Amino acid sequence: MRMNALFMDFLTIQLPTYFFLYMAITLLYRNRKSKINRIAALLMMALVMYFLFEYLKTSLLPQYQMQLVLYGSAPALLLFVCTLVHLSVLLGDQLTRPLHKWLPLVYASPYTLWLYFLLGWDHHLLYNEHVTDGRSPLHPTYLLMSITFIIGYIFISALLLAYSWLRSKEPRRKVIYRSLLLNDFQLFGTFALITTLLQSGVIITRVSMIFYFIGYLVWAMRLRHLIGKYNIMPDYRKLFQILFESAPNAILLLDLKGNVKEMNPRAQRWFADVPVEQIPAQFELDSGQNLQQLLSSRLDQPQSGEHLEMRMNNHGQTNLDLIAGMDRIAGANEDLVVLHLTDVTSLKETERRLIQSEQNYKHSAHHDALTGLYNRAAVEEQLQFKIASNERFALVMIDLNHFKPINDTYGHIVGDQYLQYIAQQLRTLAQKPGDLIGRIGGDEFVLVLSCPEHVDISLMVQTRLSLLDDKVFRQDDLNIPVSFAAGLSVYPEDAPDIIGLLRYADQQMYNRKRQKHLDTVLHVNEL
Repeated sequence: MRMNALFMDFLTIQLPTYFFLYMAITLLYRNRKSKINRIAALLMMALVMYFLFEYLKTSLLPQYQMQLVLYGSAPALLLFVCTLVHLSVLLGDQLTRPLHKWLPLVYASPYTLWLYFLLGWDHHLLYNEHVTDGRSPLHPTYLLMSITFIIGYIFISALLLAYSWLRSKEPRRKVIYRSLLLNDFQLFGTFALITTLLQSGVIITRVSMIFYFIGYLVWAMRLRHLIGKYNIMPDYRKLFQILFESAPNAILLLDLKGNVKEMNPRAQRWFADVPVEQIPAQFELDSGQNLQQLLSSRLDQPQSGEHLEMRMNNHGQTNLDLIAGMDRIAGANEDLVVLHLTDVTSLKETERRLIQSEQNYKHSAHHDALTGLYNRAAVEEQLQFKIASNERFALVMIDLNHFKPINDTYGHIVGDQYLQYIAQQLRTLAQKPGDLIGRIGGDEFVLVLSCPEHVDISLMVQTRLSLLDDKVFRQDDLNIPVSFAAGLSVYPEDAPDIIGLLRYADQQMYNRKRQKHLDTVLHVNEL
């Protein structure tokens, strides 16, 4: 008979108690970062402890029933109702946030009263072990206070859920609060009914424990179902949808062939007049690939987060410069690519202006403003490079004859045009990549020619300069023949450095100019 009672208690109370333990573990496994899940798991563990102590008291250790009830079942049951109120406050989210500061009082009140009875009352008075007629062995005052807290906290939990249900504006949350509220009413009704039947003697303690267990189990399973099904935590899908729709950059969801599956409002505004199937063709990459080719070339690359620069045709308007981020999403029904597009047109335009400004500055720093040829500093810099690389070259100094009379007679505007004409003609003399031309003074120019070892430098220079001998500058009714004197120096034969080369070529030039002047004087005297 004793074994049958033990087996019945184990089958009806202890074995199903493990369902509470299972539910506590699964709640934590689902989301242990969620405070709601943690408190719900603690609530389940309180029920585990309560029914474990009840089983020990009823079936295994009846000689210690007083201690098991006062030090085990009672605090476990109080923990259950405290966590029930705590859970209801958390479920209310923003609606019940002001009540968070009262949660310490919720826990402290019943446990303070429990300690008062344990420390101030005789234990045998609190729990009469000789009551065997089915009535509760607890002292009426202690029992009344315990029932008051239990029913009161369950009622408070129901009020909190009712308040959240009435005040919530979200239809989804209203459904959750209503279901939880009905679940609390079921628990409240079950506890009140079983307690009434027990106190009136209709059922005995052993039977009441079975009914208590069934009622709590049904309630707990329903609670876990609601937390798991509706996920009381924020609706992340909804949040992601809000982020997707409100993102300041354009977002496109593509399949691996480049077809557009979805796009956010920003992207829709960009492509308002473009058919969906033509959207991928609007993008141009710096590599020359189109969007489909880009995706095809990266199908075998598992990394995500790649950023690319591309341009988008904006239907006859100014094209957009874009920074594109690509992320591949795997594991759904099909693999997809998320394309994040950030408009950086203004930044790129600023960058282009800065680059152009820098180029203009460098050009101005190295070029003569009037003729566009290298200035003296740039010529010396280029010559330094050639000397450092031990390159053989010829340096030709060219000085224009009668330039001052041209300026004085026809004005500086004609003089400037004459210089520009000379610069244009000199450009035709620089035939090889290593050749360069510069203006190093008012009417002085320099021509640097690359010359391999086997080349006759004097003949090469004479041949080049002969192209200038028959040139005539024509401007309106003016015809001004080009006249100049030239001097030659060769690196490294004539000088090992820039100063020496310039001095040698300058001396050669003035020697020829003086010689030409003497020849002219002699010719006049002969006449």
